[in-house]
Amino acid sequence: MLSIAEIKRGLFSYEEVTQGFIASFKSAADLLKAAEKTKQANVKSFDCFTPCPIHGLDHAMGLNRSWIPVMTFLGGIMALILGLAYIGFIDVLNWPIVYGGKPFFSWPAYIPILFELTIYFASVFTVVSVLVLGKLGKIGRKVPAKGVTSDVFAIWIGDANLSKADVERILSGLNAQIEEVKP
Repeated sequence: MLSIAEIKRGLFSYEEVTQGFIASFKSAADLLKAAEKTKQANVKSFDCFTPCPIHGLDHAMGLNRSWIPVMTFLGGIMALILGLAYIGFIDVLNWPIVYGGKPFFSWPAYIPILFELTIYFASVFTVVSVLVLGKLGKIGRKVPAKGVTSDVFAIWIGDANLSKADVERILSGLNAQIEEVKP
């Protein structure tokens, strides 16, 4: 079982590209191979930048499953519990009215309301989770490599112990343009 400290470290551990090496590639397959080679070389601090999603890149990088589906589920469950509690409070305790001989808490009538409330809360939790866990919203970030948002695939290797020769050795056999990033 994971401790709270390990969960926080996994959720909020992200290093901004400030120093290290950026290797640029022209194809997604080369970036995927570079991520696998970097992980096999036991490099602890690296990240990949792509203009489009690449299937299997998270596995090649050794990343754990995202927490976003868990947050979506928790938002939906929270909406269901809060909705039932609110409707139950109003219909049973606060303002009990008999409608056509039905009981005070006639739950089938509330299914559409609870369904919509669950969808709303789950979607809001999803958007907030993407923004918070993805560290989005920082407008002043600079692009780590030229063209990375349009047609270039890049990997950032930020281990302080590595030199340019080490990075070239790790990425040998791949068509990479390696540049040093200085703080």
